Amino acid sequence: MSHPSEKTDTATTDEAGSYSVESMNHLGLVAAMVDELGLVECIDQMMPQDFNQRTVSIGLAVKAMILMGLGYVQRTLYLTPQFFRGKALDRLLGPGILAEHLNDDILGRALDAIYTYGPTEWFGLIAAQAVKRLGLSTPIGHLDSTSLHTDGAYADSDDDDDDEPVIRVTHGYSRDHRPDLKQVVTQFICENQAGIPVFMKSLSGNSNDQTDFRATIKTHIEGLKEGVGLKYLVADSALYTAETLQQLGGFGWISRVPETLTLAREMTLAVASDLACNPEPLSYRAICVTYAGIRQRWLIVHTHAARQRAEKTLRKQHLTLSEAESKAFKSLQGQTFACEADATAALQAFCQTLKLTEVHEPQIIASPRRKRGRPGTNQTPATYDYLIQVIHGQSVGVVQEVANLFGKQWWRALGGVQFDAFQKQQFFSWNGVLPE
Repeated sequence: MSHPSEKTDTATTDEAGSYSVESMNHLGLVAAMVDELGLVECIDQMMPQDFNQRTVSIGLAVKAMILMGLGYVQRTLYLTPQFFRGKALDRLLGPGILAEHLNDDILGRALDAIYTYGPTEWFGLIAAQAVKRLGLSTPIGHLDSTSLHTDGAYADSDDDDDDEPVIRVTHGYSRDHRPDLKQVVTQFICENQAGIPVFMKSLSGNSNDQTDFRATIKTHIEGLKEGVGLKYLVADSALYTAETLQQLGGFGWISRVPETLTLAREMTLAVASDLACNPEPLSYRAICVTYAGIRQRWLIVHTHAARQRAEKTLRKQHLTLSEAESKAFKSLQGQTFACEADATAALQAFCQTLKLTEVHEPQIIASPRRKRGRPGTNQTPATYDYLIQVIHGQSVGVVQEVANLFGKQWWRALGGVQFDAFQKQQFFSWNGVLPE
């Protein structure tokens, strides 16, 4: 077998005995995997179509788009025939298929048929087929979403009254660090063995994970339970809301408890000192709690590596903030005020902005304002400018408070599955990764 990056050629002969060479490159491996999973047959069976009037079925059109998508080229649909020219289509797609057959009309109608069928439902059926063919066990699914930015000039569409179920290409929270561009969001549930998605749903660019996770659970969780044998759901803190947990009912779940939850902060502070004194590089405390009417087990985790990272970040932030406040002190002492009351008010307002430093021995100094030229004998200044002189230094109490603020990543509070299932199954989670 050749390396995927190496060029793989096939040679054919016609009746005159002349040879023609056609390339496959790595696409032969892609086509073989599509055939191994039986995706073409699965798609053609579930989507009605008139095969007598079609040279390329919807399943073959999807296979052709997979090959072009994994051909490491970015071409529009109308250039698909150009991509497939010179390639061994009889081996990649089957006998009788020519590059001219794979035009944008054929592929566009295939995409229209998938949209009419329902992309989420369509993807779920072929994903179940793939999992079945590979013999994977899928008791655990990881629910998450990602954003895909777009570079085109998409018009704004904020019409929420439109009943047509289409996604909106708009600005939102960018996970690929391009907040300046409009985007769409894709939600996945991936099985934990090979990471194959068993669920996919496209969403608008400004979608909210908490709301959309709950909608997915309400609509699709029972189907995934029956279709691929899903038993437990793993997700980030967007899953952990009272409404979503109640929606899950008796379905097992693992999530990270958001640090904004009052109960989580109280539990963390209660065990923080004990965990910090533990010499082991990794330690945790298991606590049984009831939240949203559901008994569950939390793991509060402490690692020395995470604490070291947090301390490094804290020192960097501490230095930056200290330098900024030191410059602000110098700027304040360089200002002049018309009266002592103005200087006192400015000093009080400035002290309220300090986080790491504090003012010691503040003084308001009256500096005489003199006119140009030599002053007369025993001449009294007509006006005064008022200056602020202070001694500033770090506050130990404030530093400790900021350390508590910046050091939140020392602690991780993880929600477990419901308490009864946890006890019976002896189920354990560590940051969402299951031990062997």
